Amino acid sequence: MKSKILAAAAIAATVSSCATTESFSRMNTYTFPVHHVKMADDTYRVYDHKTDNALMVAPSLGTTMAIGAAQGATLGLADTMTPEQRLEEAAQQHLVNTGRGACKITKGYLLHKPLYEFVFECPAVEPKV
Repeated sequence: MKSKILAAAAIAATVSSCATTESFSRMNTYTFPVHHVKMADDTYRVYDHKTDNALMVAPSLGTTMAIGAAQGATLGLADTMTPEQRLEEAAQQHLVNTGRGACKITKGYLLHKPLYEFVFECPAVEPKV
């Protein structure tokens, strides 16, 4: 399983050579195992952050490899990225799947092609008295 994760990271690294050390450091703060979220267009890979209310989301390995191949074939000119909105929908579905459906995505950004990070907030839980 760890080899699949390393392979995915290697594929992601070849898709973009512009990743910063900060991005790679942030990616290493996520927990495993990977959660698979099946959506209409793809099965997304979702990782929960160890301590923050954040999710890292990526398309399936097949889609990730296709993105890399298209980018390579066109010398990086083709925009083959999965739209951020679809990745965000997969992140929200993961929250629903894990009993956190009341939580909402508040922001998202490209962490490293094709990985996005989404930050979410959950309503405060009233203490029972």
